[in-house]
Amino acid sequence: MDEFNYIKFKDPKSESVVDSSRFENAVVKILSTILPKANPDFDKLIDQVDYWLVEYNRTENAAWREIGFDKNDHSIVAMPLGQNYGYWTDNHLTLDDFEAFGVTAIAQDEFENEWTEFEKRKEK
Repeated sequence: MDEFNYIKFKDPKSESVVDSSRFENAVVKILSTILPKANPDFDKLIDQVDYWLVEYNRTENAAWREIGFDKNDHSIVAMPLGQNYGYWTDNHLTLDDFEAFGVTAIAQDEFENEWTEFEKRKEK
């Protein structure tokens, strides 16, 4: 059995998400208040994220890596990377907690390709 799950979900604070639960609203409020300071390169971009790809490590029971995309399907944040701890990786949400966001499974290759492309662009 693979150690990782790869998931995709709409950003919970996005206007296109309707009928948000109290749990989702509380998580978003807490994360928006605390975590942007942990991401000096990306804190101004996190509000522009429309959806996320997350690599979830089942062994560690934690989000491992994340990529945020804008409404034009361009990756604009990827963490942890450099001095950036992450938006989802710097918390204690379980895979069940993520399920509340209406996740869909994606292939590992999809995540890895997007991660590699982001790193290449960041290096330039």
